[in-house]
Amino acid sequence: MASTHMNNFFYIFVIFFYLVHMIEATSFLRKHHIHIYNELPTNSASLFVYCASKDDVVANQRLNSGEQVSWSFRSNWIGTTLYFCRFRWGSKRCSFDVFRSNWLVTYGIENYLVREDGFYHKDGGDIYGVCYWS
Repeated sequence: MASTHMNNFFYIFVIFFYLVHMIEATSFLRKHHIHIYNELPTNSASLFVYCASKDDVVANQRLNSGEQVSWSFRSNWIGTTLYFCRFRWGSKRCSFDVFRSNWLVTYGIENYLVREDGFYHKDGGDIYGVCYWS
């Protein structure tokens, strides 16, 4: 009888730690990091950046060439976290979502590169366009 209780306890213990591991790996407990790098030409106009969620303004500033803005956060437990950014460079404008909880986020790090023709997301070694100046 004691052996059965020990087996049950062991299985509950293993299942509990497995579930904790799965939650940490895939949900709101993991910290996310956003980095936006200004790769515009050195002598060009400053880049104006406004980034926010529903609850917080995380960036409202001017970036010169070579500078960056970064922030970290955890998603909310219901999976509705959203961060968006608006950019202005001279007469050019661009805005887009930089993070949504329902996106498949592999590393927890989102890197965006600002260039003369638009914005690029860098995912590991891959770089792809996400927004072009208008």
